[in-house]
Amino acid sequence: MVLRETGFSKWAVLLLGFVLVSNVLLYQPFTQETLMIELERGVILGSLLDMVVVSPILVYAAFKVSKKQVIGFMVAGLVLARFLIPKEFFAPYTMLLYAGVGFEALLFLVKLSLIGFLVWKIPQVRTEMKRAGEAAVFSMLPAAEKAVGSHALLKVLISEALMFYYLIFSWRKQPPSHDGCITMHKKTSALSMNIMIIHAIVIESIGLHWWLHTKWPILSIVLLLLNVYGVFLFIAEIAVMRLHPLEVKNGKLYVTQGLMQRIIVPLEYIKKYEWGAPPEEQTMTFMYNDLEQTEPQVIIHFKAPLEATLFMGREKSVSSIALRVDDPGKLKQLLQ
Repeated sequence: MVLRETGFSKWAVLLLGFVLVSNVLLYQPFTQETLMIELERGVILGSLLDMVVVSPILVYAAFKVSKKQVIGFMVAGLVLARFLIPKEFFAPYTMLLYAGVGFEALLFLVKLSLIGFLVWKIPQVRTEMKRAGEAAVFSMLPAAEKAVGSHALLKVLISEALMFYYLIFSWRKQPPSHDGCITMHKKTSALSMNIMIIHAIVIESIGLHWWLHTKWPILSIVLLLLNVYGVFLFIAEIAVMRLHPLEVKNGKLYVTQGLMQRIIVPLEYIKKYEWGAPPEEQTMTFMYNDLEQTEPQVIIHFKAPLEATLFMGREKSVSSIALRVDDPGKLKQLLQ
């Protein structure tokens, strides 16, 4: 759910919040008594229109979602309307809900078959990764796309598999140590900050889950699962941070910032580099967080745009990257 880079996107978010909140308040007894609202056919139809049509359109206007995902939001709007609207008023529209859920269930079965196909192709994916001779963070997604094909759901699944790979199977591995390696995190507070966030999530999970479980058990379980996922994600981030410094090898520049973004730059694609120059708005920055505000050390411009991989397998075309490393002198030598 990435916000669109348009002037209307933020207004769409505000309107979406207004539509949802107003419909929730509409069916509260206190609101009906205070404003003397009577639930009639027109009111019910208005709420259905808000949930099934207006809200998905606002989501599409606010966030970078596909038209296929908008259909999912329309079905979700039907389900939400079922919980908001009293049963006796929603009864005439029950078949509409069943049709929407049935259509979504059919799509789910298609996606499930796609997942099964991916599992069947795992040996081929592993073979392709070994043939590429690159680290898993760079090779897993391209290998899966070559074996199975490019699909948004597959990209998400491979990204999740990549996270669990670094979570479980990477702790005995050692980072590369050849002359083309430069660490990016040792002179920053990124490692300490990630550990602090993990501790904060664990402490918050214990306290919040204990309190919510007595009031809203389902909500407490959902939040607990999200917090567990967050801990897994930050542990995997630490593993990638430790194992993958900036590397120059085989005529390519490999750089990744955890699981959030990564890129492979063939050295012949480098047009020029600028030291100490401020990055442009379109420049992708590879720089680990620090407690103090820092700036990139060098901007590398490409002869032609290259594809960078973002979180959940999303791709972005970039023409320049900004870097900050622990040993800028060594990086200058490598670039020369």
